Amino acid sequence: MPAHPTVLRWVQTKEAFSDQYARARETGYAVLFDQMLEIADTPLPGVIVTTKLSKDGDMYDETKRADMIEHRRLQVDTRKWMLAKALPKVYGDKLQHTGNGGDGPITVEIVRFTP
Repeated sequence: MPAHPTVLRWVQTKEAFSDQYARARETGYAVLFDQMLEIADTPLPGVIVTTKLSKDGDMYDETKRADMIEHRRLQVDTRKWMLAKALPKVYGDKLQHTGNGGDGPITVEIVRFTP
């Protein structure tokens, strides 16, 4: 496997390689999108351990079996952030400006990407 700087140099200097690289990156972004759906749709069972203090001053662990929703949310949010940075026109926040063309107020609508 060539070093990262070598690959970037090839992207800049070799047109055929640059096209292949772009297609590979697009495929990678599609995989990230598919992973978000899979993560969001698939429960991840786990154990939550909470250390508590009894009335007597003794510490004990309380365990609860539950879906690891916080972990799944982090995984999806990380992929959303990556896609928004890599392809802002497709997955980034979009600002839509509307107005009557005069000096009146302008309405700004923020459209957020959600999987």
